[in-house]
Amino acid sequence: MQEVKGSVNVLWLVPMIFLLLSCASKPDIIGTWREVGKVATIEFSRDGTFKAVDNQGMAVSGQYTLSEDGDLRCEIEQNGGSQEVVHLTISIRGDELTLASPGDRDVERYRRER
Repeated sequence: MQEVKGSVNVLWLVPMIFLLLSCASKPDIIGTWREVGKVATIEFSRDGTFKAVDNQGMAVSGQYTLSEDGDLRCEIEQNGGSQEVVHLTISIRGDELTLASPGDRDVERYRRER
């Protein structure tokens, strides 16, 4: 009887582990963000695409992937079909998004618009 009880406990534990792992959430970047004190914007969509406009009005778009630890990988679509890959580290606190390039001291701060 003890073996059966132990097996039931293990069977109950497996779905709980999967539930906890699925709850480990990525930072919520979905929406439109505007650079603090500037006009640059970046919009992240649920389908893994993004659109960005820099302070000079140049627009880019592409695909992104985001890991739980805040590593953001952006594939920017260039004219002619080539792609540029940019790796960034993000941090979100409330409605402020901070983007940093690995090894670069410069950071960009954005505020959520919607």
